[in-house]
Amino acid sequence: MQIVNAFTCTGAYAALIMSGLKRVENRSCLPVPARGRCAMSVSKKFCRAEYDGIKAWLRRFNGDMVDAIIPTWEEASRWPGHIIAVMDYQAIDAEPEEEPWRVQAQFWNEGYRYWWLLSNIRKLPDPFPCRGNVGMWQLPEELITAVSMSKNGGER
Repeated sequence: MQIVNAFTCTGAYAALIMSGLKRVENRSCLPVPARGRCAMSVSKKFCRAEYDGIKAWLRRFNGDMVDAIIPTWEEASRWPGHIIAVMDYQAIDAEPEEEPWRVQAQFWNEGYRYWWLLSNIRKLPDPFPCRGNVGMWQLPEELITAVSMSKNGGER
């Protein structure tokens, strides 16, 4: 399956998505197509204090299990400016009402109308450098081919 859409998020959100703790993305518009496979990139630099802060916050809810499911700082510090994972998405034009989406939607609501429900998240073994896009975007042709053909890009 070709991967044509991508979204960009901060390093802390990327860690939460890759660990499975965050399974929704709140966005300002629907992608075309509204269901498929997409890539995730990390857009901006983030510091170790920010990353350690998100881990400390998560420990309040998940205890010591956080260290086992959140990537290390050494790994995460290399993410900015790269496509680091692929996943299935289903975009909807409403706040999700089904569990566990409803709880996550309430928690991660950034005030946008549209939601991407994320599943089948796969980390890429070799992240791809990408330009500094923000929000939702369509991959350039050379990245569509490279990401779709990568080890975890096309797998289901």
